[in-house]
Amino acid sequence: MSPRTVVAVAGANGLVGRHLVDVLLARGARVIALVRSPGSHPFPPDVDLRQWQARDPVAPVGGADAIVNLVGNPIFAKTWTAARKEELAETRRAATRSLVEGLRKAGGEGRTFVSSSAIEYAGDTGDALVDETASLGKGFTAELAAMWETEARRAVDTGARLVLLRQSLVLGREGGTIAALLPIYRRGFGGTLGPGQQWMSWIHVEDAARLIVHAIDDPRIRGPLVSASPNPVTNRTFARSFARAVHRPRLGPMPAPIMRLFLGERAELFLQSHRAVPRLALATGFRFRFPDLDEALGDLLGHVHGPAERPATATT
Repeated sequence: MSPRTVVAVAGANGLVGRHLVDVLLARGARVIALVRSPGSHPFPPDVDLRQWQARDPVAPVGGADAIVNLVGNPIFAKTWTAARKEELAETRRAATRSLVEGLRKAGGEGRTFVSSSAIEYAGDTGDALVDETASLGKGFTAELAAMWETEARRAVDTGARLVLLRQSLVLGREGGTIAALLPIYRRGFGGTLGPGQQWMSWIHVEDAARLIVHAIDDPRIRGPLVSASPNPVTNRTFARSFARAVHRPRLGPMPAPIMRLFLGERAELFLQSHRAVPRLALATGFRFRFPDLDEALGDLLGHVHGPAERPATATT
């Protein structure tokens, strides 16, 4: 990445966005942060802050060589009523449309658009190992991801290179899953969710940010890109590793019917199986710093230092 490269990041104050800004600056790129409230996060002084909301008709991305769309209301935060489902869809639809229109105004030829999606696009895949070629699955989360990607595909009409970032579970200190699970496990209440055999695809937040930069840098990457460690784990293995990392026992499983009773349809986020691997990332030479769950949790929970960068191979 050239020091002259300019990257606009929508959702720059989110978990992945903040790490992405740091990685970009470390690489010498110039960063435009598109944020609703510029004072909500203390960005470095050399970041170009531009006020923007998802419902703005045209995003202010002028001067950017690449645009990264990380915008989307947290999917687990509230009960999935019909109104909430529409809110989750509309935020993603509006933000993506605004960014595409900003790209169109700036002229898409020669630019790159990296737009978030989710591995849930493929639905519940059981034990099957899936990658970027997975077909559309069933259920609300699959439909939400498909809608998101449909909006992003309009960027191709501008002449831009499009990357659809199918994001897995992101593990980071500052929020998300780690922040939610840590107090539960430290009190000794953590355990397997549902049957435990369902697969979980995950990624360390640092690798998630670095993979976006890799996608911007490598013109061979187009279309879907799985953002996940090459080593997915079962829910039982995840619970065991998390408990070990915080030096607490792992409790027995929480039955699926109980989860559905308390969480409703949202329980499927934990009960569905997603065994996705990043074949395109590996094929284009991306090197994961944290390909293994124990190493990732050790780094994030402060017990060990992360390993040196090294190549990884997909689980078979």
